[in-house]
This record gives sequence, structure tokens and C-alpha cells, in this order.
Amino acid sequence: MTRSDQPSHHGLVAVEGLRCTGKTTLATVLASQLGATVIPDAADLSSPLPYPPRTLGDVRSGLDHLCQVERQRAEAARRARTGLVLFDRGPLSHIVHQHAVAQFGVPADPGYAAQTFTAAANAGITLSPGRYLYLRLPHAAVAARQRRRGPVHPHLVDPRFLTATDRAFLRYLDALPDDRCLVLDAGLPVGHLASTAAAFLATEPTSPPPGAWTRTLAAPQVVPARSSTSPRAAAAGNVETRL
Repeated sequence: MTRSDQPSHHGLVAVEGLRCTGKTTLATVLASQLGATVIPDAADLSSPLPYPPRTLGDVRSGLDHLCQVERQRAEAARRARTGLVLFDRGPLSHIVHQHAVAQFGVPADPGYAAQTFTAAANAGITLSPGRYLYLRLPHAAVAARQRRRGPVHPHLVDPRFLTATDRAFLRYLDALPDDRCLVLDAGLPVGHLASTAAAFLATEPTSPPPGAWTRTLAAPQVVPARSSTSPRAAAAGNVETRL
């Protein structure tokens, strides 16, 4: 499959966010309304990787495995008969996860993750979304939703993990033009979120498609608090901002 066989960039949308912010629900509703195809979360297509990893070798082997899963997802997207394809999380999530788990002193390699998924996208092996929908919630609400859903590994509800994940996402998304990313308050009703997202997606983007993810290589693993003057520093739980 060559790069010319890929769906157009503006037709590839990643629905991103922390666990339990409603990504799958929003993607499903949007697909129904817009006649889109949803590509399931990579976590639904593969067994979870062991945590914590023992060595960097284990980390890199796990990332190589996830890259193969992303290849399968890309093939499913290419087979889609719809003009709009929604990824329930994209490769950016894997890179962000590496940044976040590094907070706990376990082996992590965000640089290798960014290089691996960027190289795969540049080679046409996997796909780079043309637009992003990012769901945000106050971290306490995210942790509460996760606990209600059932037992999870403690690091997934640790405030350090939630904060680092959110910041790593926004570090990439902050650099995107306004017509390439939309931040949504995941505390709002899904119908409202879907109508807002549908209106955003109905407008053809005019900016160049986003690059892949090597820009995260230069970012520190521990990020200082976002300035309140940042155009994308709206507090979680009170955001619905076009990025």
C-alpha cells in the first residue's frame, strides 16, 4: 500500500484524551451522525503491555509491537468506504504515555516512541491524523470515572500521571493551527460535544496537515506548569476552545 492510497489528511481525525473522558462514546456518536468509520482503540486490538517494564529493551519491544498494531489500524482505515475516519486514540497516545510513566522512575523512552511512530507515518506504514479532537476533564473527575469503571493499575489514577499525560498531549496540540485541533470539555453532554465537533469537522482546513510527532523529542519529560497567558491554557473542565 503506497502513500497515495491513504485517505486524505482532513478525513483522518484522532479523538484523544485521558482514559474515561468519553473518546469512544464521542467517536461512536459522530460516526452515526456523519457516516464515518471508527477505528477501535489499539488497546482493544492487543493485550496490555506488562507494567512496569523491566528494561528499556522491554519498552522498545513493546513500542515496536504497538507500531504493528497501528499498522493494522491504518490498513483498516484504508479499507474504509467513508470519507471521514475517526481513530479512537492515535499514535500520539503511545508517545504521551511514555512521557507520563517517566514520572515514576520506571524505564520509559518517549524519544524512541516519537521516532518509531513518526518514521512509520512518514513511510506510509501507519497514518498521521489530519485533525485532533481532544477531550479534557478535571483530573479528579477523570480518576473518579476510572475508579467507577473498575480496578486499574494505580499509576493510571495517580495525579502525577494524569497531569503529565495532559501536558504532553497539549505540548503537541498547542503547535497546531486552529483548524487542525479542537479541545472539548468532556463534562458536557455528549450530544453537545458531538454537535460542536461536527461543526468543526464540517469546515475544510486550509492550513498544512500536521507533521508527525518528532517535535516531542525536544520536550522535557517533566514539564513546568502552563502559563495562564497561553492561548491554550484553559483550565480542564472549563474548556471548549478551537485550537
